[in-house]
Amino acid sequence: MPKTQEGSFNYALGLALRTKHPRWPDSIRVEQTGVLQGAPGKRPDIIVRHPDGLPVAVETEFAPARTVEGDACDRLGQTLLQGGHTIEQSIALRIPANLSTAPQHELERLLEIAELEFCVLSGSSATPDRWPKSGWIKGHIDDLAAVIEHAALSEDRIARGMRILEEGIGQAATQLREECVNAPDTLESIARELHQKEGEQTSRMAMAILANALTFQTAIAGSLGIETVDQSRGTGLRLLSKSRILAVWEHILTNINYWPIFRIASDILRPIRNGTAQRILERLAEVASELDSLGATSQHDLCGRMFQRLITDRKFLATFYTLPSSAALLAELAVSRLNVDWSDAEAVCALRIADFACGTGALLNAAYSALLARHRRRAGDDKTIHSRMMECALVGADIMPAASHLTATVLSSTHPNIPFNNTSIATLPYGEQSEELGRDVALGALDLIERKTLPSLFGTGDQRVRGVEGGGSSPDLPHGSCDLVIMNPPFTRPTGQEAEKIGIPVPSFAGFATSETEQREMSRKLGRTRKRGMAGHGNAGLASNFIDVAHAKVKSGGVLALVLPAAFVQGESWAAARQLLRDHYRDIAIVSIAANGNTDRAFSADTGMAEVLVVATRCDGDGSGHGHDNVSFLNLFRRPASILEAVTVGRAAWQSPSDQYVGPIALGNDQNVGCWLRASLSETGCAGVRQTTVAQAGLGLAHGQLHLPRTHPLLRLPLVALDALGRRGLYHMDLSGTETVSDGLPRGPFDLKDIGSGEIPTWPALWSHAAAREKCMVVEPDSQGLVRPGCEERAVHAWDRTASRLHFNRDFRVNSQPLAACMTPEESIGGRAWPNFLCANRRWEKPLALWANTTLGLIAFWWIGTRQQQGRAILTLSKLPVLAVLDTRQLSSAQLDRADVMFEAFATQDLLPANEAWRDNARRTLDRAVLVDLLGLPSEILEPLDLLRQQWCAEPSVHGGKATAPVSTRS
Repeated sequence: MPKTQEGSFNYALGLALRTKHPRWPDSIRVEQTGVLQGAPGKRPDIIVRHPDGLPVAVETEFAPARTVEGDACDRLGQTLLQGGHTIEQSIALRIPANLSTAPQHELERLLEIAELEFCVLSGSSATPDRWPKSGWIKGHIDDLAAVIEHAALSEDRIARGMRILEEGIGQAATQLREECVNAPDTLESIARELHQKEGEQTSRMAMAILANALTFQTAIAGSLGIETVDQSRGTGLRLLSKSRILAVWEHILTNINYWPIFRIASDILRPIRNGTAQRILERLAEVASELDSLGATSQHDLCGRMFQRLITDRKFLATFYTLPSSAALLAELAVSRLNVDWSDAEAVCALRIADFACGTGALLNAAYSALLARHRRRAGDDKTIHSRMMECALVGADIMPAASHLTATVLSSTHPNIPFNNTSIATLPYGEQSEELGRDVALGALDLIERKTLPSLFGTGDQRVRGVEGGGSSPDLPHGSCDLVIMNPPFTRPTGQEAEKIGIPVPSFAGFATSETEQREMSRKLGRTRKRGMAGHGNAGLASNFIDVAHAKVKSGGVLALVLPAAFVQGESWAAARQLLRDHYRDIAIVSIAANGNTDRAFSADTGMAEVLVVATRCDGDGSGHGHDNVSFLNLFRRPASILEAVTVGRAAWQSPSDQYVGPIALGNDQNVGCWLRASLSETGCAGVRQTTVAQAGLGLAHGQLHLPRTHPLLRLPLVALDALGRRGLYHMDLSGTETVSDGLPRGPFDLKDIGSGEIPTWPALWSHAAAREKCMVVEPDSQGLVRPGCEERAVHAWDRTASRLHFNRDFRVNSQPLAACMTPEESIGGRAWPNFLCANRRWEKPLALWANTTLGLIAFWWIGTRQQQGRAILTLSKLPVLAVLDTRQLSSAQLDRADVMFEAFATQDLLPANEAWRDNARRTLDRAVLVDLLGLPSEILEPLDLLRQQWCAEPSVHGGKATAPVSTRS
């Protein structure tokens, strides 16, 4: 059989790649000499000179391709003769062996379906960085084309550009503030333009906008009568003239486009005194010049990436924004679901992609990039549709003018030289409004729950950010009109202790220095929009209300893609949001990060809060009651380190076999990327778990099964929901709450105080946690109730309704506390930390306490507990009844007697904190006693149970990064 030569394959590959990007047909060199400086005789397999980007070398070899990686490495650092660009990234490509015998005329067709293997090498040829670290990425030619595009964008240049920006903006902001000490009105005027509180942060944001405008002027100079920055100095002028710069920007605004970029920049520049403005402009012009030399004004999206990464630093904007890699991951997961013919330009332009909390535009830009990449792969030219996409397809809204500016800038930078007219990027009214508009207060994007247009801005006549100046009605935005709503909504909560601490009545509505009256009226208005079936809940915060905005706007068959607090997964206040998804959406995916520390579990910058990504497709038809309770839980072990990795992980996540419900997410040989599980939305314990065996054990307990690693078949366990065995005690506020109720008496009948030495209390209470007394299963009461005046009868009634010996841990710090449940020596009142449970049969108390503190009992508690903070599992009082516990109704009288004996034996034995169960001999002995001696399970389960115990203790959400984790998990 004739053999295909590697050169022949490379020519076929070059032809195929030329169809994957509209500007690659003249940019790809295959098997050519005279390409490299200093080595004219060398013949690289393929060189892709990405338009306005860096060259990428592709070296190929038929599998097993033992030398291809070395060949690709050798290309690093070499310089092209044409253009003088250095190769910073190179791709090693392993060709499937079966293509070595394919007929030449079949190669192009076979290439479209072949599974290729490749890796990316960057840095120096002596010590290259390899991605992935080992093994090979598997994908098709579209995936290879995507990798080439990402490789052409220099991460090193982005980092250098960020340093240039940060240094220049910081210096300009300092100069502004120093020179305005005697001109405070200037700083206040700038703050008003940005709708931010005056301060250093606002000055930095203002300077970032000016730097951005000068950089954009540099990008589009030399066409349509636009001067370069140097030309703006004028003849004989040493420093930039403020009036000349404003004139250039006015020319751009009046005659061309880019209203979102240059209007706010002009408004910021005008109040600055001439001398100060000249010195600031000169420094920022240096920034623009340096960025231009890096290629930021010509390389696709380079400048946008720099600004996005810079703005994720909270010293620029006092809020949290999605990291670019996180945005790329969410966008890839979402855009892959859109049902559109990507080769059809009209169909692509008809899409509507919206973000109603757009911030810096990271999510909109990531979705736009994912969309355009797909259009290019199907022979489309993204440049020809850019203006229509900007005008109609991309919808963004925010209450911050700076955010709208940045969003429009980042989107424009995709093709900076292509003009556009009106956009659908809007700065929304917020707070108290003028009377002539007939509004009392505005809620920003939350008004869109009921409105069908983007509301106009503060009565000024400016409805939305525009490419050109002019009028135009508010953008029409009917309910059910969006193909994709992608958002990272604000997380602030309108109520709670946090509000009291910071002295803000309603933190959710405290933006723009709104008054207390405004805040309360805005909160009341939001309350009036809430209806049955909505996701919004006051204790969940505004993010839940933004789900209602998204749900109102997304069409049947459209996609919802959100960044949400991790509490969404299991938090009680998020139950309505989960129910909305269950009722109206299908193919739900929840992405979490199973890592140490809240920061490492976040997809946004600087939140210090664990987050999840949620993606779902709205059901067809009216979308009511037709949802499917099927969820793919994608648990990553780390946040993607780059956009390339994020896009690749997003694609890998959907390659799981349809006939399996658990498996790894891998990049090359690296199986330590993540895992996926399929379960129902009621089994949200699957989120954030590293070991699939632990998740399988948790799922098993919820269904009365013992699922241990390395065992088969499953064993049945006599388990039941706790509420089948009795009822929970009173809520702690019904025992000690101080607010006055209808009869004029306080809500709770008791005041609490410590038990004095030698004192025997009438109303003993186990109220709070104290590590010293909670080492064994019998815990002494720590407080006593004092009956409030006039509450004697209510005190007796409360005691009868709540007092018991059995208490469950409501806020279980699994990395410092040993007990999921305990018993007091006598009946006592349970407090916030240790609520009561009253068994229908008091003989069930001891076996329930024993079970709750076995390894399986700990896992069952952790499985349904809210794990927003690592090392903690929180069960609200209303969720406690669904805890899976031993079904004591099935125990014989002899087993109950045996449980009594066991309890007395373990009652005073010290237990280590739950996360140290892996090395706790007492816990191991307890497991054997309950499972083997009491329930009669075979002793063969003990060895796999020991493995499960170690695996559970190795979960980051269990040990919380403490040094007491199993040795192999410490870092």
